[in-house]
Amino acid sequence: MKVSEVMTRDLVAVDGQVSITYGMKIMLEHGIRRLIVGDIDGIVTIRDLVYGWLQGAKLVEEVMTSDLLMVSKDIDLRQASKIMTGKGVGSLLVTEGERVIGIVTERDLIRNIKVDESVKVGDVMKVDPVVASLETSILEIAKAMRENWERHAIVVENNLPAGVISIRDVANAILTERYNHKSQEIMKSPVFRVTPDSTLETARTIMAKENLGLIPVVDARALLGSVEERDILTIISI
Repeated sequence: MKVSEVMTRDLVAVDGQVSITYGMKIMLEHGIRRLIVGDIDGIVTIRDLVYGWLQGAKLVEEVMTSDLLMVSKDIDLRQASKIMTGKGVGSLLVTEGERVIGIVTERDLIRNIKVDESVKVGDVMKVDPVVASLETSILEIAKAMRENWERHAIVVENNLPAGVISIRDVANAILTERYNHKSQEIMKSPVFRVTPDSTLETARTIMAKENLGLIPVVDARALLGSVEERDILTIISI
């Protein structure tokens, strides 16, 4: 399957001089994960905007990435996954000749490439996800995300996951001025879970179907870790 078959064609762009909060607003309204800046002068993610806001940045151009990676519309999905993993990025601009015609993201790839059934969640899971309590403020969680370069936090109650907060949830809290509120007010619940013995393909299927960027890993008594899109993409690209 080629990237042209799964890419998003309708790119949303903003001027680099718009505010970071305006960029967040546009992303949330359009349900997208990346914004083009200017005339393809750069690209910015919701994580860039939230981290920038935490650091006191004001304008989108202050946090955008200008070193853009582009691929032909004719490369296959596994080639794209290798490029993303090798370069440490979550998206690629797609070109036809010299014209940019779309964007493909790690989520597009994970939705469309199956994982070998022999790979278990325990083989790739992260054992130190960002964790918060029901009482932790959203601002504290956002700071922990930035310190650990993460896009999700798991809210724990009685040692087990009670909810998950994404960087998009944080952005929404910033826009609605609820960032000093408690995690339990914005966390997503109930929580999908897998065990270390689950196949990674099971985790991939759940995440693709439910549009999740992270799934907690548990046993009967406690949170053990997490699996994120990047963990799956790494296996897919091998």
